[in-house]
Amino acid sequence: MTTRQLFFIRLLLEPNPEGVYTVTSPDVPGLVTEGRTPDEILHNVQEALSGLLEAWRELGIEPPAALRPFTADRPQAVEMLVAV
Repeated sequence: MTTRQLFFIRLLLEPNPEGVYTVTSPDVPGLVTEGRTPDEILHNVQEALSGLLEAWRELGIEPPAALRPFTADRPQAVEMLVAV
């Protein structure tokens, strides 16, 4: 069984005239996918991220900070929605 990690990344959804959204992320260079519904977008983002991580691993490229596990030895940035 493969253990999956959770990461918070920002996604930008740009609508197309055909009702499809192009999805990119300022946190993950190279992430580009599409989808019509939230479920389809989520599935496609997860699939694209898996492919990117595998390619970077094979090429010996370290993933962007947004896709690295948190460690106590470096500053962390976390976006939160807070009610005041």
